[in-house]
Amino acid sequence: MNKLNNFLNLSSAVLLFLVLFSSCSEENNEPIPDVQLKGYQSGTHGGHFWQLWTDDQPGWVNYQNGNGGNYSVSWDYSGNFTCGKGWSTGSRTRTLGYNCGAFTMNSGGVFAYYGWTRNPLIEYYVNEKWGRNRPTGEHRGTVNSDGGTYDIYTAMRYNAPSIDGTQTFRQVFSTRRSQAPTGQNRTITFVNHSNAWHNASLSLGANYAYAILLTESYGGGNGYVNATVW
Repeated sequence: MNKLNNFLNLSSAVLLFLVLFSSCSEENNEPIPDVQLKGYQSGTHGGHFWQLWTDDQPGWVNYQNGNGGNYSVSWDYSGNFTCGKGWSTGSRTRTLGYNCGAFTMNSGGVFAYYGWTRNPLIEYYVNEKWGRNRPTGEHRGTVNSDGGTYDIYTAMRYNAPSIDGTQTFRQVFSTRRSQAPTGQNRTITFVNHSNAWHNASLSLGANYAYAILLTESYGGGNGYVNATVW
């Protein structure tokens, strides 16, 4: 299947289908209205917002919250899932630190800083690591940040699921030219990306929804990620 379709079509399903996912119970579950019901759970843990979504296919996904901003996820799963830990509200100027202490992804997917904005509705990624295929799309330039060079990509989604129900919206993402190393403390200076996207006529919206350090897997496979965000 086309790499762009793999990444963009499946990524837009992120966190859009919900029902409580019974294997990972936490406090403060917060449903998102006006979306199809699928396997979804969210809450707060260690001072951070977290969430887990699956599309209810055969196999298993084991997500665990660790101390503070740490989480781990292992899977042998035939479908698609997303999970991660971060903040219930994003910020254009946030600088976040992270350490991806373990990373094995024998599937399509990404490890990224991820979120949504409204006014307009935009879905965005800063892709640090990936599985079978490097995420690409319509190329709009490059940005150098935090010791890496990223390609800027975009795509439109028409009448597709979103955090506000079925909508037409733009996806914007930066993908590193080489994967970030495993086991090192890293920084994502998000304003560098948001400014570069703005300069490429890909401005984000005025209002920020959640933003998380995301693990996403699609197309079936197995893997393990252990990561911490701060």
